Amino acid sequence: MRCVECFFENQRGAHRCRICGTTLPDDTGPAASEALAIEATPRRGGFFSFGTLITPACIQVAYVIGAAVITLAGLLMVALVLLGVAPEYTDANRDALLVGGLTLLGIGNLLWRGLCEMVMLVFRIHEVLVNLDDKARALVELLVTRK
Repeated sequence: MRCVECFFENQRGAHRCRICGTTLPDDTGPAASEALAIEATPRRGGFFSFGTLITPACIQVAYVIGAAVITLAGLLMVALVLLGVAPEYTDANRDALLVGGLTLLGIGNLLWRGLCEMVMLVFRIHEVLVNLDDKARALVELLVTRK
């Protein structure tokens, strides 16, 4: 049985800590802190109460679709030049189309990924803050009930 004050590991069945003398919880059931943390953790609700966020999943789908569109557009631009489908273009225009297509393939996909990651970061921060809030509430509840 671990003491909640000094964290000393006492013998099973002990009523007081050997080091600091703190009264230990009954060890016949789950630890009091674990049971209280489970009880005190608020239930966030589901889809209609906005407890479950669907936007991160939508952003992941949008990323895949956007990356596919950017890649196809870049490949189409390069293919137009290499296949000579647009003969009315001048050499300068064809070179610009080729460079633009290659740039879109490389840098366009990197920028799209970075944008999606920045938006996802906001939701990850939200998840961490909610988790910290739940733990803090459980800890405060544990401290209140001990007094």
